[in-house]
Amino acid sequence: MNSLKYVSLLVIVIVLAAGCTSAPDTTTTGLEPTCGTPLAATSTSAALARLTTGANATLQEMDAILATATTAMGTTGITGPGANATLAMVAATTPYAIDAVSISADGRIAAVMPEQYWAAVGTYVGNESHNQQALQERRPLMTPVFPAAEGFDAVSLRRPVNDSSGTFLGLATVLFNPQELIADQADKALEGTNYTAWAIDMSSHLIYDRDPAGLVGRDMLTDPAFADYPELVAFVQKIVAEPAGNGTYTFTPTKGGPAVVKDAIWGTVGLHGTEWRIVVASER
Repeated sequence: MNSLKYVSLLVIVIVLAAGCTSAPDTTTTGLEPTCGTPLAATSTSAALARLTTGANATLQEMDAILATATTAMGTTGITGPGANATLAMVAATTPYAIDAVSISADGRIAAVMPEQYWAAVGTYVGNESHNQQALQERRPLMTPVFPAAEGFDAVSLRRPVNDSSGTFLGLATVLFNPQELIADQADKALEGTNYTAWAIDMSSHLIYDRDPAGLVGRDMLTDPAFADYPELVAFVQKIVAEPAGNGTYTFTPTKGGPAVVKDAIWGTVGLHGTEWRIVVASER
């Protein structure tokens, strides 16, 4: 019995010495016990798990903020001081947000924050495909990546706004940069490793690349930049077709030199039916 007490005491001392205030969590495959500053992932699968978990949690946080805003605008309406205050809150508190907008049921921008975008109020946007879908389906949506008027490839979360009687007033939306979101999560997940990461949308366009090769935005199945890498193209075809898996591909490093073989694993991040594939790779 005494020996058991000594073992238990030793475990507590080790935990406290490592800077933990609770017992370490060893349930995550490939990860060392985590407490305080997370240790480096010990496998690509562990790094991918961290990355996808972080990205999904962030998307859900953003969506929850927007959901709260739609409730508020159901009372105040989608235009006027009350709507402006709500949209300002969304723009200020949503991670990676560029702007927050309300769109009327007939497809016009009713309000927008921050104030620097006020010139857009009254603009008809009902003919844009992602707005058409949101106005017709009147359900929460995350758009595919699209070229935003702000000058970069963006994603928008959209939710319907209904008043207390259930009448559809329009949409509340928040625009954000997906590259920034994925980059932050990749930096955290891959810290202390030599892994790389990249991501595509379901149209096979590269939406994030940790290697600064200037290829973001290109279609990895059809762009000439990838024509000399049939293994990579075949790998991307698998990624689009399957939500998770692993494989290998060959590619030339950004700084030049001979082509290298990479072992890779991928998973899925998404919201409201829109998905991204996230890849973590290690060089052989």
